[in-house]
Amino acid sequence: MRAGVFVASALLCAALLCRPALAADYGAGEVESALPREAREILGDVGAEDALEPEGMFSRLGEAALEKLGSLWRPAARSAAELVAVALLCSAVSALTEGRAGEYVLLGGVLAAAGIALGDARTFVSAGAETLGTLSEFSHALLPSLTAAAAAGGAVTAAAAKYAATALFMDVLITAARGLILPLVYIYMAAAVAHAATGSSAAEGAARLLKWLAATATGLIMTAFTAYFSISGAVTGAADAVTLRAAKSAISAALPVVGGIISDAAGTVVAGAGLIRSAVGALGLLAVAAVCLAPFLSLALQYLMYKLAAALVSAFAESRLSALIGSLGGAFGLVLGVVGAAALMLFLSVVSLVRTVTG
Repeated sequence: MRAGVFVASALLCAALLCRPALAADYGAGEVESALPREAREILGDVGAEDALEPEGMFSRLGEAALEKLGSLWRPAARSAAELVAVALLCSAVSALTEGRAGEYVLLGGVLAAAGIALGDARTFVSAGAETLGTLSEFSHALLPSLTAAAAAGGAVTAAAAKYAATALFMDVLITAARGLILPLVYIYMAAAVAHAATGSSAAEGAARLLKWLAATATGLIMTAFTAYFSISGAVTGAADAVTLRAAKSAISAALPVVGGIISDAAGTVVAGAGLIRSAVGALGLLAVAAVCLAPFLSLALQYLMYKLAAALVSAFAESRLSALIGSLGGAFGLVLGVVGAAALMLFLSVVSLVRTVTG
């Protein structure tokens, strides 16, 4: 009689353990609700379960990329054409002037090129900053969901450590971008304009230093993130594996009759959590790609068009003017690097949390 009651109790416990795997979504609903507007415009009204069959959404991303390329290349090409036209006009006027008049013509060309670049920078640097904010807001829903699902699968310590690392370094990167890196981009552009206008070696050195500082700040944050993320993931993953094996051994020793039943029930919970984690992770990766699609394409096109314009201008115009155009294009490359670092940080975190295993 007592044995029957004991077995019935064990079966009830197993059923209760199985239920969370079926009913709980570990925050998947919040992730779906938190999808950024840019992602919904491209992916449509999708859910986490749709991400397990991503072929259709990948095709939507490809179609959106082609569509955006068709609309984004025109402004970039127009800016490049305007810069080349300014250089042509300066060259033509300089050919008709003598003495120091050529310096004033060059100064006018530098100011015109700076005006074109400043208008572009206001648009695209602001877009980059907005993308950073969108990624940060979405990560506040995505990462806790993945962490909860990973913890339900037994990776309690590893999931918590990875979540803490990503949240910390995302905040550090965004704070540094808004308070240091993006302002440095504008100051770098000003120093490049000053060098082109005056030919000052001090302004040239300042521009190089500012560019190095902006690029190095982004690189140092990413290097620290990947190092900390890798070390903490390896250590906590090993700790979780030991803890899980010890727990299984303890259950089997304490409950020799029904230990296998409870172990199977726990395995069901882990499998359910893993399925939800994979679905939410795939949806998160697609959403991040969709959010970054337009800023990446626009910044990359601006960078390439400015570099192309600089190469064309170098064939017939004053070297300082062509160098200025190339330097102004480098500013868009710096912003692209910051946005790329934030996206890569989220990609690495999502992939790592999805693949977290406890052994």
